[in-house]
Amino acid sequence: MKKLLSLLLVLVMTASALAGCASQGAKPTAEPTPQSGAQSSPAQTAQKEKVVIACWGNQMLDGYAPYLRDLFPQVEFEFVLATNSTDYYRFRQDHDDMPDILTVRRFALKDAVLLKDYLYDLSNTELAATYYGSYLDSYTYDDGTVNWLPTCAEVDSFIINKTLFDEYNVPIPTDYASFAAACEAFEAVGIRGFVSDFSADYTCMEVLQGVSIPVLQSMEGRKWRQQYESGATQQLSEEVWLPVLENFFDFREKAYLGAEDAAYPNRTPKELFSQGKAAMFRGTGADVISFPGRGQDEVLLMPYFGQTQQDNWYLTYPTFQIAASNKGMDDPKREKLILDIMTAMVNQQGQDHISYGKNMVPYKKDVTLELMPQMDNLKPYVEQNKLYIRLASNEMFRISKDVVKMILTGAVTTPREALDAFNQELAGEEPGTEIVAHIDTSYSNEFTPEHGNQAASSVANTIRKLSGADLVFMQSCYVASDIYAGDYSQKDLGYLARMTAAGPA
Repeated sequence: MKKLLSLLLVLVMTASALAGCASQGAKPTAEPTPQSGAQSSPAQTAQKEKVVIACWGNQMLDGYAPYLRDLFPQVEFEFVLATNSTDYYRFRQDHDDMPDILTVRRFALKDAVLLKDYLYDLSNTELAATYYGSYLDSYTYDDGTVNWLPTCAEVDSFIINKTLFDEYNVPIPTDYASFAAACEAFEAVGIRGFVSDFSADYTCMEVLQGVSIPVLQSMEGRKWRQQYESGATQQLSEEVWLPVLENFFDFREKAYLGAEDAAYPNRTPKELFSQGKAAMFRGTGADVISFPGRGQDEVLLMPYFGQTQQDNWYLTYPTFQIAASNKGMDDPKREKLILDIMTAMVNQQGQDHISYGKNMVPYKKDVTLELMPQMDNLKPYVEQNKLYIRLASNEMFRISKDVVKMILTGAVTTPREALDAFNQELAGEEPGTEIVAHIDTSYSNEFTPEHGNQAASSVANTIRKLSGADLVFMQSCYVASDIYAGDYSQKDLGYLARMTAAGPA
């Protein structure tokens, strides 16, 4: 639906402005939206401090909205469903429409650097001090600024069918050599040793990084990452990334990966694993619950294997990140309120509201999350802080997929060729940034009894006219922001529409 809306918007707006049902572009006086939960009378609202929280996914409304309303009765909350991209907030800032508290799942400092001057610096706050320093480093610019903080972590690694291993007398891997031996043993009896959905950008990026975490966590690796995230370099370091690509080439060989794997969609590895036709696949803690082998098999979430057991790591990514706008933070009273709300979102009670299934781990010193038995082997890694936070800039997602596909299909045959291909794409222009449309009239995305939702109405009427339909039914939450007057790139048009539920990674 999101792609359809974006495409339709491009088609119509290159020729004309949106055909909205409301005649005025200015924002009407806002009433509490249906997304904000309980309604307040005008008199009650006037006495409350308004705080706008942009939610990256629908589940935040269930996890946080009632909890925060009960905890802060003096606040009039407005929860806005956002698009899962830091560039979405750049788009909002360009139109002077930044929410008070921002959340996003797909995140890299590099993508957020253009927001740096508009966000509150958390580096010297008590909130930032509650995080382990090794994880806070991933959110620190080279000048020491910290704008974003993570919530609890999704764990991403290798899921193995222990029952299948036992049936075929294959030892459970403990390092990379024993992982390779297991793959060879299973391939010999017609069972895939390892499979994954390499048609997905997040899988390509995570496996590429996962098999080389010790390299990326080295002094040289951390130094390069901070330079890259701060915008000081736009190229992969040969010292760091040539070994990473050498490791992936070896992984492709040892795991018996090929061109067919490059096309596997998300469902294929899980189907093979559930049928006992694959012994291991890349997955998350949530997948351990959803895909227990052939139904009653014992499955385990194992780390990305290094050369020795000491080199084993788990790859993680936060459920989402939070940040605060600078807007109004020069008022000490409001500054304290915003920081109190953010603290409530990431403290023990707040993370209990989002850590479903006992399959997530904390980055904070003062938070403890219970793990299910299938993830017991993760505990020593949590205690040793051996949880790598993925490097997940938009271009890392996109280019990792391109380069991994080249490797799996044989389009590049050496690590050096892969490194050159990666750097060539990094040096190129980002797709989707050219201006493709202009909108003459602005439309508000706030619901009012008088006007309804003008932005949603304008999109629905646009679709109705293009399709020739007499009537269009559409949920207003498909629209992610006000529709602003002005020029739009293809990328910006995408920020007008959103998915109804959180997408992958």
